[in-house]
Amino acid sequence: MIRCISPTRRAFSSVRTGTAWVQGIGMCLLWVIFVCITWPAAAQDVSPGDTKREVQLHVLADSVAIGERFFLAVTARHDTAETVSFPLPDNREVLAFGDVEALDAAMHERLLPDGMQVDSSVYLVTTFALDTARVAPIPVTFTAGDDVLIVRTDSTWIPVHSFVPQDAEDIRDLAPLVTFPRSVWWIVAGIALLLLLAAGIVWWIRRRRNRNGENETESTPPVPPDREAYDRLDALEKTDLSDRRNMPFFYDELSGLLRTYVARRLDVQALEMTTGETVAQLREQDIPDSQTISRFRNVLVACDYVKFADARPPEKQGADLIGTSRSIIETMEMQARDAEQAEAETADANDALTGLPVQPAQPESPKTDTPDTDRGAAS
Repeated sequence: MIRCISPTRRAFSSVRTGTAWVQGIGMCLLWVIFVCITWPAAAQDVSPGDTKREVQLHVLADSVAIGERFFLAVTARHDTAETVSFPLPDNREVLAFGDVEALDAAMHERLLPDGMQVDSSVYLVTTFALDTARVAPIPVTFTAGDDVLIVRTDSTWIPVHSFVPQDAEDIRDLAPLVTFPRSVWWIVAGIALLLLLAAGIVWWIRRRRNRNGENETESTPPVPPDREAYDRLDALEKTDLSDRRNMPFFYDELSGLLRTYVARRLDVQALEMTTGETVAQLREQDIPDSQTISRFRNVLVACDYVKFADARPPEKQGADLIGTSRSIIETMEMQARDAEQAEAETADANDALTGLPVQPAQPESPKTDTPDTDRGAAS
């Protein structure tokens, strides 16, 4: 059963954008409203043979924008002899219900006058889907002694706002062709281009002659990937985040330097992939470990909220992300160097085995025929 309640969206707008204190008060108000919503109707009938378990999904928004945070609520009505557990988000793994990602959850329980109990989980979620977002069925586990039963909610769809304004005009027709008077400037430009080309050829020939017999200077070695990332972090750390206008540049640069380091160090095309595709590609590599990948994803998601959802996080978050990024680069660099050293040791061991001296082949003893006198004597 799905319920969509449009007035609650206005009630929770301050919860999504306020401070932690305001979010706490908002969650309490959410629970009061949610109790009123989930109070059983007098006309509800439950047959005697029913297990008296009821699971409902409540979408507390009519429609959302890309990256906007809103609330989902799952309620489970059951007997008091049973215990109920809901899926909860984890810092290391993403808790996704279809196209919706859960960021936080709050648990509540309430006893009913008829001796039943209602447990609920209110999720703070977001989505980056286009046009519509699908909320997949959410599993709810009922436990009574050794008996375990999993009941799933229904699935639903949530409309996602488009960034195109409503008053945008349709594509206009092609304008008529405009005739221009003939000009001699293109002839002058062509002659100048030919003269420059001729001068360039003469300069190149003279340069080639002067460089005959001289040693070419060695090209400057490229900057290592970790050194480049650290230099960019040092420059980015000086950004004044107290000025809100600097936040888009700060988070875009932070995401870019991490993606550039991964592309150069691990040969992953992170600059051409989304955050989800980059994380999936890293999980297929031997390095880094899963914990470092989760930290890497958290930094990119925080940057995506600012770039695509126009979020304005507190100033302290920027400093924390700088420190987390340094730790991620140090860990990946250490793991990559350990892997390279292990490969070098394996190659040296193989070369040592192939370099052992080979035993020369022993010459065969010559074959001698039996003399004719012996054959005659034997006969």
